[in-house]
Amino acid sequence: MGNESWVMRISYFCIIFLLLQGTILSRQYNFKTYSVEDGLAQSQVFAVCQDGKGYMWFGTNGGGVSKYDGMNFTNLTTKDGLSDNIVNSIIEDHQGNLWFGTDVGISKYDGETFTNFTIKKGLNDNTIWATLEDSKGNLWFGTDGGISKYDGETFTNFTTKDGLSNSTIYCITGDSKSNIWFGTNGGGVYKYDEKSFTNFTTKDGLVDNTIFSILKDSKGNLWLATHGGVSKYDGKRFTNFTTGEGLTNDRVSFVLENREGNMWFATDGGGVSEYDGKTFINYTAKDGLSSDFVMCVLEEISPSRSKWRRRSKPRRNN
Repeated sequence: MGNESWVMRISYFCIIFLLLQGTILSRQYNFKTYSVEDGLAQSQVFAVCQDGKGYMWFGTNGGGVSKYDGMNFTNLTTKDGLSDNIVNSIIEDHQGNLWFGTDVGISKYDGETFTNFTIKKGLNDNTIWATLEDSKGNLWFGTDGGISKYDGETFTNFTTKDGLSNSTIYCITGDSKSNIWFGTNGGGVYKYDEKSFTNFTTKDGLVDNTIFSILKDSKGNLWLATHGGVSKYDGKRFTNFTTGEGLTNDRVSFVLENREGNMWFATDGGGVSEYDGKTFINYTAKDGLSSDFVMCVLEEISPSRSKWRRRSKPRRNN
């Protein structure tokens, strides 16, 4: 893995926003910091996922994975079977398995045991940046060597030989037409329609060619977090947002849509920005964030389903 990728990655933290229903309408948020003192395996968090049971999972920089049940952390490392202790991505598949993308391949966790996949089993590269399960149950992995698709039995790999201009894939998402979108390190974004790749770059209106995060919103728009701001793609044209429009920082690492339809942007050095479609509101360490270097954002699921919300309420009142 290149030094540039490493430097970019280790500067970030991951923040979970506990959005209290009584304060959502006024756009006021409470920020709670969890650290190693609370049981977190390592203080630099690269990925976060809430599973179907409401548990929170955190991928860390060298500490493995931390599972949080609302009261306590349980940490899993290579000693427990994880392929590596640097964890860059986490997803839960439709069967309830967790998939951890690491610097030494993929780890599948069924709740009891790990099954690991590396280049020896068909991956095109062991450094995994992003993971997606598509509507057919296939798993897609963005790596330092291109794209790997796993159908449950075999891997199919896509590289520069298949039309990619850049082999480092930082993020993946799908759209309503079953297209898969891939954000690259300097090569713009690619759309894959199951037959071929279509590339979009700054020449097509994209604000920057290094893409860290992609999201399809509830209206079908694609939002792309880049090194030069945020791009919104409606299927025909790009609309770009930078500090000139109110974004807190142009180096954007993550994008999220919350339940109200507002967009959240995590940045490298500027905290986070919330966008309601008209204006930006920015939040930094001065507002309670543990750091202005933010890698990812997660909104918890509804109180009726969430162990996290129900069990963690006493902690928030301390």
